[in-house]
Amino acid sequence: MEKTELNGKFIGVEQDANVFVLSKKFTYDGKKAAKLNITALGLYKAEINGVRVGDAYLTPGWTSYNKMLQVQCYTVTDLLRAGENEIALTVAEGWYCGRLVWPDAYRHYGDKPSVCAALQIGNEELVTDESWKASESYIRFSSIYDGETQDFTAERKPLTPCVRAFDKSVLVRQIDEPVRDIERVAVREVLHTPAGELVYDFGQNMAGVVELDLPQMFCGTVACEFAEILVHGNFYRENYRSAKSTAQYTVRGGGIVKPEFTFHGFRYMKLSGIELPAERVTAIVRHTDLTRTGKIETSDKRFNRLIDNVVWGQRDNFVDIPTDCPQRDERLGWTGDINAFCRTAAYNYDIRLFMKKWLADLRNDQGENGEVPHIVPDVLHSTGVSAMWCDAITMIPYTLYEMYGDVSFLADNYEPMKKFLALREKHTQNGLIATGFEYGDWLALDREQLIGESPFGRTDEYFIANTLYFHSLQIAAKTAALLGNEKENAYYTKRSEKLLKDMRKEYFTPSGRFALDTVTGQVLALHFGIAEEKFRARLAKTLNDNVVKHEYRVCTGFTGTPFLLFALADNGYWETAQKVLMNDTYPSWLYEVDMGATTVWERWNSLLPDGTPNPEGMNSYNHYAYGSVMEFVYRRVAGIEATGVGFQSVRIAPVPVEGLNEVRGEYNSIHGKITAGYAKKENKVTYFAHVPPSVQAEIVLPDEGVVATGNGDFSFER
Repeated sequence: MEKTELNGKFIGVEQDANVFVLSKKFTYDGKKAAKLNITALGLYKAEINGVRVGDAYLTPGWTSYNKMLQVQCYTVTDLLRAGENEIALTVAEGWYCGRLVWPDAYRHYGDKPSVCAALQIGNEELVTDESWKASESYIRFSSIYDGETQDFTAERKPLTPCVRAFDKSVLVRQIDEPVRDIERVAVREVLHTPAGELVYDFGQNMAGVVELDLPQMFCGTVACEFAEILVHGNFYRENYRSAKSTAQYTVRGGGIVKPEFTFHGFRYMKLSGIELPAERVTAIVRHTDLTRTGKIETSDKRFNRLIDNVVWGQRDNFVDIPTDCPQRDERLGWTGDINAFCRTAAYNYDIRLFMKKWLADLRNDQGENGEVPHIVPDVLHSTGVSAMWCDAITMIPYTLYEMYGDVSFLADNYEPMKKFLALREKHTQNGLIATGFEYGDWLALDREQLIGESPFGRTDEYFIANTLYFHSLQIAAKTAALLGNEKENAYYTKRSEKLLKDMRKEYFTPSGRFALDTVTGQVLALHFGIAEEKFRARLAKTLNDNVVKHEYRVCTGFTGTPFLLFALADNGYWETAQKVLMNDTYPSWLYEVDMGATTVWERWNSLLPDGTPNPEGMNSYNHYAYGSVMEFVYRRVAGIEATGVGFQSVRIAPVPVEGLNEVRGEYNSIHGKITAGYAKKENKVTYFAHVPPSVQAEIVLPDEGVVATGNGDFSFER
């Protein structure tokens, strides 16, 4: 986080304007280099001589504005011309003071938007101040949740510029990659629904906008609405809740139109006011422009669709921050969701800078007493110590350290870790956590029928809390050691050992019977080493029997699911793990695929077998938490497993899955691209791997152990 200075004043307008334009004319001699430094409390678009500056959208991004605000820098020499020029800055409310979460929730950070810019030409600067001309925009209204209204025929009345006070000490250079328009998606099918609606199906649930090419002779208003699913063939929007998610354009003479300061989560668009041929309608995928690093390909079309669903879910929810969903009146940085998905995300894409920025906001929004926000940036003002959600302060930095070998993830967040763990200690009684709000195994489907549906799952929430507290203490001990603090390493090691002893006494009988009968409880006890070594085989069999009893269906929630297949496969029950992975009966990953999903759902039952939405509500068809299954595919099926931080050393151990005759995985680590997988043909299996020169590997084959070491290309037929 590089601090920066920015000359100029933060300028807004005195009137109540959802969107406004500031402009200034200037002369240029045609010789000097020019750059524009700019930020906003809200969102901005910069233009010079009518040409857009840069290709970033939703700038300067969403941060805890009063604690950290990013500044962007653009080289603009090529946009200038000798003589008179004009710079125009269009400004919208965005996340800064626009509506977030609830229908009446505005002004989370400030009352009105403003912009601050400095156009540097040689040694001179043109900066924002009260002398700039202010006016209305053709964008009459813009909202992250509600969409955008553009009127190219409206009078653009003058407005009065004014200075907005802001502490510039929080300004930093742009940290992560910007949001860009990444991909164009053509209409798959034009539909006329039973209800008489004109609907365009893009064939893929996505985050972005739709571009319309309106005919030159058209004069009038067109309106777009967005949806993720059809119900009984008709357009369905109830799961958007209060988010209107619309786009409206009034034009005189046609033209190409698309939203500027918003994005939608959608697969379907309903159009009114005109009927356009498919070639005049294009979806544009809009998200943070990350570099792809990992890929899985198999011989099974349905399984490949599942993998695509996971990747699309990440793309659609990495819109400047890691959100839970891109469509409804939420789109928030829930800490539990990204904690569940973080390692999968890091296999799929290079997320170093993206997460650096988000973790900075997590630290900024942490309470002085150590409480950790449930969402980041924290517009809900909801903090606590809840397991999985608040353990994000320890687990995510350590996951990123393991994936990239960058100790700064730990150094930056060690003090916040300590504050959180100190507060956790205050919630203990007789050595164990026994009080406080917990999400438990969120959205697990394991409650008794007569209790009714509950989002909290049935696993004892304080067992979950103690398990992840134990894990966080271990992370703190390792972090202290890496940072050279032997005293604190000893303290956290001793504290974790004491907690483990107390947990074993509380949750296991002397003969090894485990107190919890839920799949998630058994999974966590195995995966995090709560069960003593002498009792692990017994507990693993109990877990296996439990999963078999559930007919290999997934009943775990946000906390249990990321570790479910590992707990089975790593404790002698690979066959069961692969049956869960490949199951297509409700609830399961492939059930969603067979129901037409093109992203991962929030609930296993967000769409019921009859094609209707879960009547309990809270149905997002674009969440990534359950996409954490792809981590298992990378690490256990393709077999690309780091044994040294940053993949400086690896264990390559592909294991065939029944139903997947071929699997090829690749991960472009910081030390080079690693490839591994297998191909089954008749009664033989060929295992293969590529290990780059800077990585040392051990190659392990099923039932054989280590068969080779080193780097290079490997192939074995069995």
